[in-house]
Amino acid sequence: RQDVDQYKDGERGFLVTGFSCQDALRGLKDLRQWLEVEADDTGTSNVTNVEATPSTVGKNLDAELLELRQGDLSARRFLSTGMVCKRVAFLKLQHAQDVPSDLAHRFLGPGKRRTFTSRFAERILPVDNSSQPTQQAFESLVREVFNPHKGKTWRLVFEPFRGGWNTISQQDALSACKMVLGEDCLSVTSPEVTLLCTLCPRFVGLAALPMDFEDLQVQFE
Repeated sequence: RQDVDQYKDGERGFLVTGFSCQDALRGLKDLRQWLEVEADDTGTSNVTNVEATPSTVGKNLDAELLELRQGDLSARRFLSTGMVCKRVAFLKLQHAQDVPSDLAHRFLGPGKRRTFTSRFAERILPVDNSSQPTQQAFESLVREVFNPHKGKTWRLVFEPFRGGWNTISQQDALSACKMVLGEDCLSVTSPEVTLLCTLCPRFVGLAALPMDFEDLQVQFE
């Protein structure tokens, strides 16, 4: 048995929020099934394509989570890890070519060809890289993730979830971003890149979004 609940440094994926814990889990299942179809244009996934329909969404959640905790989990492209805190679930991406913020831009951003919809998911928040929520690890993570965006105008969106408080503060995040990207490039109204910092008991996550944060709101199907 492999424990999917144990955090491993550098996890990437999507935080899925819902209006209840059950909605978050069902929204996560919607997203995983949708990605298995829509993101599989590289020929790297061995998962059988399954169309997410209202009749299949939300069924046998307990049985599915049990299955995910058995067998070779490292081979899965999209791995459901369940709840990370109240009303927030996490879908882990395990293939290097899958960049969460790029995928979010493809199915939620402007100019999208097909839009992800769900009756259960409220928001889909990408995590391009993560670390344990300690000050030293976080500052190193900010340098690694945001260094490629030096010279761009930016703004920070800080999203703390239940249980992640009192570890990394919004001021900590803003100060670290200013050190890497420069305070003179801070632009609340017209940024070239939106820096998303998500904080939960499992990790602190970062993503660089080439889109508005408001676009991460999921459309109700």
